[in-house]
Amino acid sequence: MGVVTSLRRALRGNTLLALSAGTATLTVGGIAIPTVTYAQTAMRQLDLDIPAQDLNAALLVLTQRAGLQIVYDADKVVGRRSSAVKGRMAPIEALSRLLTGTGLSFRISGTNRITIEQAPETAESAIQLGPVRVEGQGERARGIYGRIVPQQETASSYVPSYAARISATATKIDTPILETPQSISIVTREALDTQGATNLTDALRYSAGISTAAYLNGNGDNYDIFTIRGFSNSNSGLLRDGMRLNYNSFDAPSETYGLERIEVLKGPAGVLYGQSGPSGAVNMVSKRPTTDPLHEFELQGGTFSRYQVATDHSGAIDTDGQFSYRLTALARQSGGWTDYGRNDRLYIAPAISWRPDDRTNLTLLGYYQESKSSYYPGVPYEGSILPNANGKIARDRYLGDPDINYWDTKAFYASYLFERKLSDAITFKSGLRYSESKLDYGYLYLDVLQDDDRTLTRGAIRRHDDSDTLTADNNLQAKWSGLGGEHTTLIGVDFGRSHYQRTRRFADAPSIDIYVPTYGNLDTLTFATPRVDNPIRYQQTGIYLQQQSKFADRLVVTLNGRKDWAQTRETAISTGARTVTKDDAFTFRGGLTYVHPSGIAPYVSYTESFEPSSGSTWEGAAFKPTTGRQYEAGIKFQPAGSDTLVTIAAYHLAQQNVATPDPDQVNHPGAQVQTGEIRSKGIEVEAQSDITQNLRLRGALTLIDAEVTKSNTPSEVGLVPVDTPSTMASLWADYRFRTGTLSGLSFGLGGRYTSGSYDISNSVKTEGRTLFDALIAYQADQWRLAVNATNLLNKSYVNSCYSGLCWYGRPRTVDVSLRVRRQHQWHRFEVVI
Repeated sequence: MGVVTSLRRALRGNTLLALSAGTATLTVGGIAIPTVTYAQTAMRQLDLDIPAQDLNAALLVLTQRAGLQIVYDADKVVGRRSSAVKGRMAPIEALSRLLTGTGLSFRISGTNRITIEQAPETAESAIQLGPVRVEGQGERARGIYGRIVPQQETASSYVPSYAARISATATKIDTPILETPQSISIVTREALDTQGATNLTDALRYSAGISTAAYLNGNGDNYDIFTIRGFSNSNSGLLRDGMRLNYNSFDAPSETYGLERIEVLKGPAGVLYGQSGPSGAVNMVSKRPTTDPLHEFELQGGTFSRYQVATDHSGAIDTDGQFSYRLTALARQSGGWTDYGRNDRLYIAPAISWRPDDRTNLTLLGYYQESKSSYYPGVPYEGSILPNANGKIARDRYLGDPDINYWDTKAFYASYLFERKLSDAITFKSGLRYSESKLDYGYLYLDVLQDDDRTLTRGAIRRHDDSDTLTADNNLQAKWSGLGGEHTTLIGVDFGRSHYQRTRRFADAPSIDIYVPTYGNLDTLTFATPRVDNPIRYQQTGIYLQQQSKFADRLVVTLNGRKDWAQTRETAISTGARTVTKDDAFTFRGGLTYVHPSGIAPYVSYTESFEPSSGSTWEGAAFKPTTGRQYEAGIKFQPAGSDTLVTIAAYHLAQQNVATPDPDQVNHPGAQVQTGEIRSKGIEVEAQSDITQNLRLRGALTLIDAEVTKSNTPSEVGLVPVDTPSTMASLWADYRFRTGTLSGLSFGLGGRYTSGSYDISNSVKTEGRTLFDALIAYQADQWRLAVNATNLLNKSYVNSCYSGLCWYGRPRTVDVSLRVRRQHQWHRFEVVI
């Protein structure tokens, strides 16, 4: 009778039951329970209500509530989430429900002592009868917007909070963030949805060390360029699923709706990804197929005639769940915040996964994106950041011409990610991606402001770019014990090849009155013969080795070494002659982390980067690659059982081999040598926390001291790099009512302070500003209505300045979105006796 009762209970909340023949053992979800002890424990019923959460926290709650003595290795529960437990039941049944789907089991070694361990893959001596299938609504954990939470967090999975625990960007394998000896910022899907991020600029605005006000970034919708720790991060530092994107900085911008998370590794990343600048790496993780069903539709409307529809679908294809799919799509038609602006997009991303067994996984990813937008050429210094007797230039003033104002891109990406566990200790991973991108743009660029401070000369440009890139990364991971510790060794090889060519045409254009603009009059515009640049092919091959070792379960040593061979080949169109430049470099990283049981993890690290340079000395010697070196020390805090991550980091970062004028300009006029250096040092504080189930926070503080430390031009020494504010601070908080008359209502408010930044010559400096963002939302079951506002108080400010031109920041934007998300999880149960 006790066994029958137990079966009935288990059928309501567990996925598999088996009664082993010849033994008095009940297996629930792969968990072996002696039935005598289970029957005794079942006599002591408790009223329990333990929400789905971090598994460590759930176990702590159960221990305190039931008086059980539960023993386990904390590392084995990192990144795992419990199922929800609610109702009157025995503590032992509650534990089995908490562990359902986690891959863990428990054994009872005393009256009240329980040891948690890895679940066995099969039950010995089990006699299988015909399956009895029972279907019912599963009691799976869900995020704040109703999305089903994976039982175990990975570096690519959905995270139901602002704070992730696992990342692969800093090590190429899933690693707890506490064990990573560099600062890394992660923007989860939950944060992207809550704050209504529409591009990477929006997504990264509450992260430490990142300035999204880069002058080349324009309005943030055309392409992705940022300043990280005082250095520009463009094409060389942009990754998709751990592999480099195209080599052209102006390639298609990233669509945030297609991303599961965004990870920013700050500081040199050459030891992981090869040639790159010292700023770091921005890794965009694509949405992946899930076996849990997901069906989402969203309608959005907003400021500047913005209309958008988006949809996201995922689930198992077959009954066994071997095949699963994901289909994400978006269509948008929108104006821009300047006169005659445009921001239209079409995005579709299919994906399919095949998992024939628990050791093999193949995922195919692809997307096609077509963007049609406009270009914002800026405004002169005089009338924006400097006084002008004629007055202030209007923020929405467009000084180009609507007849030639387009920035259109098309991009196609196809990739595979393959993983095979060759044994319990050895895993092989392989990834490959092919991508193509086309860019067509045309606009009137701004030239010289005349003496009357209102007449501006202009020129016209039309440009076409073609890019294609092939990248591949293969590695072998081995876990082993010895030398007094636990070790993970990674060895791999990656390859990248990109072809790039552009065609440009120029023409003189009529001047414009910046205060009373008159458009048109372009009938006489005569473009010169197209200037076809020589096609360029970039190629990189690298081999890398990484060793992660943990001693005494606390001290983590990370060592990396990488050797790269880079080649640039330029073919002259007129003669067919080829110019080949070859570079090679060795980069190193060393890190030490101590993970305290309290969740405090101090760390130190040293890391390097290299990036090939174009040009040569007066004597004809090709320039050497620029190099980057960073020393970093910090403390991370992520208490077990909480959705909180705090990182405090101090760093010293320098870039060497920077080109500077040859000191002998008399005999070497116009020549350059590589003796320059730029140095950046600073302190960063970043926190993400789900303080309670209702209240969540994101905050960051950045202090940067960056300057040119070596130059053969004395006036350049001491200059601050362009677009590098010395201080940035931000704080976002949102609160959701879960009970009472306001149940389902959410409010959010954020503030961002950015100090002024200099132009390239440090002749002007923008003013500091504080901007506010806000959210109000209501959710009822599967429906969610949200209103997001950026720059809530509509503050007018200059975002960035460069070479005589300034770019205003985006005015207030308000977006209203209506989303419906349907997720049904039907569990299948089999009784095997």
